[in-house]
Amino acid sequence: MKKLLAVLVLFVCSSQLYALESEFSRDVNVTPLGDKVAVFTDGRVKSFETFTRSYMPFISGSKTIDGQTISFTYLDMMFRPDHYINKDIIYVKHKGLRAAIIGVVDKENKSDISSNERMEQFMETGLVSREVLQLPNVLKLLDSLRHDVRRFATPVETIKSAIIASDPRSLWGSLQIIPPVNGSFDQPWATLSDQTDTQVLKSWETMTRAWQNEDAETVNKEILLLSVLLPNLGASTNIYPTATKLKLESLYFKLQNLTWIWLFYLMSIVLLLMAFVYRFKRVGKFGISLFAFAVLLHTVAVAWRWYVSGRYPNTNMFEAITTAAWMGVLFGLLMEYLVRKTAMKYLFSLGAAVTAMVALLAVRLYPLELNPQVSNKMPVLHDIWLYIHVNFIIFSYCLIFVAAVCATIYLLRRGIQKLKHQDGKEDYARAGGVASLVEVRFGKNNETTSALRNNLGSVLDGGTMILVELSFILLWSGIVMGAIWADHSWGRPWGWDPKEVFALNTFLIFVVLIHTRMKVKDKGLWTALLALIGCAVMLFNWVIINFTISGLHSYA
Repeated sequence: MKKLLAVLVLFVCSSQLYALESEFSRDVNVTPLGDKVAVFTDGRVKSFETFTRSYMPFISGSKTIDGQTISFTYLDMMFRPDHYINKDIIYVKHKGLRAAIIGVVDKENKSDISSNERMEQFMETGLVSREVLQLPNVLKLLDSLRHDVRRFATPVETIKSAIIASDPRSLWGSLQIIPPVNGSFDQPWATLSDQTDTQVLKSWETMTRAWQNEDAETVNKEILLLSVLLPNLGASTNIYPTATKLKLESLYFKLQNLTWIWLFYLMSIVLLLMAFVYRFKRVGKFGISLFAFAVLLHTVAVAWRWYVSGRYPNTNMFEAITTAAWMGVLFGLLMEYLVRKTAMKYLFSLGAAVTAMVALLAVRLYPLELNPQVSNKMPVLHDIWLYIHVNFIIFSYCLIFVAAVCATIYLLRRGIQKLKHQDGKEDYARAGGVASLVEVRFGKNNETTSALRNNLGSVLDGGTMILVELSFILLWSGIVMGAIWADHSWGRPWGWDPKEVFALNTFLIFVVLIHTRMKVKDKGLWTALLALIGCAVMLFNWVIINFTISGLHSYA
């Protein structure tokens, strides 16, 4: 009975303590620092909000600690490191590694840091305390797993980097918020340790003491003061970003990079699919309007990132995927205008909407793999041929995915026909891709034109072929431009890099598709199947090759 009472008292006390801590984190407003103060990191100047969002994933991944904002957690770990002793803050992504760590933790250890309940929670969330990772058995395990280069070397190094990053000294050393006195872009920024401005130091020390005493009112007062004093240090030079740019950069990341636009694409997909299959005009108009609105938001997102980064957004995987999807939806709108009086109406906007939805969902659900943080472009990438090469390649990849969407709908229709014992071998565009579009749009009412206008299978096959033909040309052009750039940059046009090889493999599959279509009888079926295979090889190149095999293209 006494033990039970003791447990209840401990639970109540800890709950009150947690409530107090949560109240302090809610009362502190770090927004003025996040929106007005700049930090120099990774070769570029970021807003404090953006900096913490790029730094904290090295410690806790995409997880939040106790529901706190990322900026608050960064400062709290620096000012009150004792508060994070025995707290689960280190994120271990690899589930196999989680299981291995749990397996060596002493189950008889009655300390709270390695209780069965916390280990179960660790397995579920991936968050674990530094103290668990520094247990002798766990350290021994991690050292042994480092030698397994293929499976565990990178995850183990990530854990060790996270422990170092969570150290208050690392947090302090990374907070380079003092611009060079001479305003030179070549000079590094400094931490407050090197600052001589007594007003700034006094305000920072006051905020630190208030933070440690959980005096939210004083903390907020000093944060407001620092948000004025720190930018003034660079007021006499052009090196400090404008308040507008810092605020827009912070807002961009607070709005989660606008990746939630996928919801509008999803709604438009439902309406466009109904309009395409059943020819509901009113539903189609509403679907096109919703799709156009999503495209407008997507354009704002790309332009916003362009302004924040100061360059065209195609440097990393996040930017390549979102920009490629943006190109695809612009193409979908253009094609929708061109085919507005044909049976292909709604098809291209439908395929583009599906592609954009998948792309935005991918970057939203996998923020660690597809890092949304803005980074500088490598010097070797500053070449006009590179801009042409990359944009041609990613646009062709997007059209390949749109073609796969059309091919999938075609195969579903053929499957339904088979269940009804109908023959769909004649469901294909007689004139091919672009030629069939020209016939339907401008041709006379002959037998071929009439069939394409009235047969859903022919429409789907014609749409697939249009996309295949365009992506074929773009992919070929992109590979050639890439070879020219490689010759300029590395002194040879081709190096058999994994990404080069699989881009070529994708191109060869479409070469096979075009020649196969000339020979086989069931042209629509083989076109759809090979379009899906080409898409699979393209995705393998972009996903598997990019993340598991290092090469000259590992930067993007």
